Amino acid sequence: MPAEPEKVASARVPPADDPSVAAMARLGRGDETALAELYERWSGPLLHFIERMCGDRATAEDVLQDVFLRVWRAAPAYQPTARFSTWLFQIARNAWLNELEKKRRRPRSLDDSPSDDGGSGGSGSAEIADPRAPRPERGAMDSELAERIRTAVGRLPPKLREVWVLGAAQETPYPEIAEILGIPVGTVKSRMFQAVRLLRSELERHVG
Repeated sequence: MPAEPEKVASARVPPADDPSVAAMARLGRGDETALAELYERWSGPLLHFIERMCGDRATAEDVLQDVFLRVWRAAPAYQPTARFSTWLFQIARNAWLNELEKKRRRPRSLDDSPSDDGGSGGSGSAEIADPRAPRPERGAMDSELAERIRTAVGRLPPKLREVWVLGAAQETPYPEIAEILGIPVGTVKSRMFQAVRLLRSELERHVG
């Protein structure tokens, strides 16, 4: 079971003037308006991340509410030992993993979830560009291609999908992704490489 993000320490010291850290301090002292400020600032990026992970808006909204409930509960003991965004996305990831575990315990239906280790190590070309540069999801010229990309991302194994969503869609730097996921930067790069390779393979099948 993943460590509770509230207790995860980081060598990266957050900026002293981070307004989210200040809001957490106020929330810890009982200022409920601080939670509304945090929700306004972070609900969009968090919902985007969670929805890309679970592929369902209603589920993502439920998980989002759980995230902010955890934030509220953690506020009195919160210590800014990591970048606030790192801490917050750790909470979001744990909330999503809990939801995923619930789904796995339910009777099987048309659950499409592939194994986390999916994707055999075929011959990847070293010429693959940094996936953060092209941003195909943002720059797709027509809605049909954008939908194919979303579908292809949804079919990635969860460990590859979370790296892709954080790195390519959320523009999170590799070192921060490594902190959020609790893995080395080299593993982040490796998973991103695999994700790009699988996405290309999936899209080329449709492009012909």
